[in-house]
Amino acid sequence: MVKQRSFSLYDIEQFLKEAGAEKINEKAVITLEQELEQTVNELVGEASFYANYAGRKNVIKCSDLALVQPKRSASVSKVVYLHGMRKRPIARKRSKNRIILTRVRTQ
Repeated sequence: MVKQRSFSLYDIEQFLKEAGAEKINEKAVITLEQELEQTVNELVGEASFYANYAGRKNVIKCSDLALVQPKRSASVSKVVYLHGMRKRPIARKRSKNRIILTRVRTQ
């Protein structure tokens, strides 16, 4: 049985191109898709805990996700070496209700 993908590989490839990658290996796209799926599953798992605590079994609100966000700091989860971005790893930063991916300056 073939596993259904959570994210479109085309969309992930476009995301990497917008981030500055000129050439993208298919294995890199699949690896990023797996990392995104794992991160989203962790976020939703923690948010569902807060929603369940609030008495909502089937609804996860933005406020539940906001409770999960402060636990996570802006840190480099993995250094992804892409063509053209070898010296600048990507970090996640939180700004209000959204996550911003930025390039970190290295010395």
